Amino acid sequence: MTWDYAEGNAFSDSTGNFSALLEWVEKFLKVAPASTLGRAAQQDASTQSVSADKLVSTDPPYYDNVPYADLSDFFYVWMRRSLKTVFPDLFATLAVPKAEELVATSYRHGGKVKAGAFFLDGMTQAMHRLVEQAHPAFPVSIYYAFKQVESDEAGGSTNTGWETFLAAVIEAGFAVSGTWPMRTELANRMRGSESNALASSIVLVCRKRAVTAPTATRREFVTALKAELPEALAHLQAGNIAPVDLAQAAIGPGMAVYTRYVKVLDAECRCRPESGALFRSEL
Repeated sequence: MTWDYAEGNAFSDSTGNFSALLEWVEKFLKVAPASTLGRAAQQDASTQSVSADKLVSTDPPYYDNVPYADLSDFFYVWMRRSLKTVFPDLFATLAVPKAEELVATSYRHGGKVKAGAFFLDGMTQAMHRLVEQAHPAFPVSIYYAFKQVESDEAGGSTNTGWETFLAAVIEAGFAVSGTWPMRTELANRMRGSESNALASSIVLVCRKRAVTAPTATRREFVTALKAELPEALAHLQAGNIAPVDLAQAAIGPGMAVYTRYVKVLDAECRCRPESGALFRSEL
């Protein structure tokens, strides 16, 4: 075991003691802008109704990067012993439910291909639900973080998680209207030490694709891409995004161009924004 943090004595007079933490909470509550009660609910993302006409900012699962349910079991078994009578529905099972967890874990789905298909289908349903209930006046902001580099079978590099997530967002009916790089991760954290962990998060600003979205030819799409992508890349670089994440982040502003069209046509095939194939070939 490698320790990730120092655990202080809660009953001491040193930093991290209980009274000091309580004091900081009190200071915050006195100036907190919220004036109404908050509410937490556990619902399936593909069928939930909580987001109807709400301002939504979500941080979805990161493909196969984090085994959330497996990690939760460590805490769940102990919390269940003390809280089962208080929250009987939440602690009804012996361990954390895993069958519907929206991550691409190969050992649960019989290989990478099936795991990827499960993730794409589930994420598309969840995003489609957000599209259906999105507030017309506000965009949906979606945080997404990913591995810096993934290797394919041919020895090259690929971004399976990033591409699969984008495919789900587009197939659900979202159009990307903006991309914000966010330095949300500490480089010196234990998870990132000598590992292929993420360095930045990308925030996609999404709106429901308009029913009047135009159709474009491949030539028109490429022309728009060449005209707008350089400025967008300069903006990303000015935002101090990690160089290792620039290639993945660049897909976001490109998708802002691509998803404004309901279809992108060329002489050989008809490509819809749902597939993303034509866009990736142009990049």
